[in-house]
Amino acid sequence: MKKYIYQPVGLDIFDARPHQPKAGTLVVKCQPAGTPKNGTMKHCFIADAETDEFYGLVLVKSLVPASQ
Repeated sequence: MKKYIYQPVGLDIFDARPHQPKAGTLVVKCQPAGTPKNGTMKHCFIADAETDEFYGLVLVKSLVPASQ
C-alpha cells in the first residue's frame, strides 16, 4: 500500500480537527465502507501507516508521497 507523509494545507490547517495526525505522520489512504470514493471533491480518508488507526477525512493536497 502506498504511504504518504501528512503535511496539512488549506482547510486542514484552518479547520483542524482533534483526530487529525500531527504534521509529518506517515499515513495511508483507506476507504471506509459506504463512503464516497477517495479523491471525490479532492478529499480522502487516511489511517496511520503503522497502527492502522483511522484519522478521517483530509485534503488530497495534504498528502506528500513518501519515498519507499
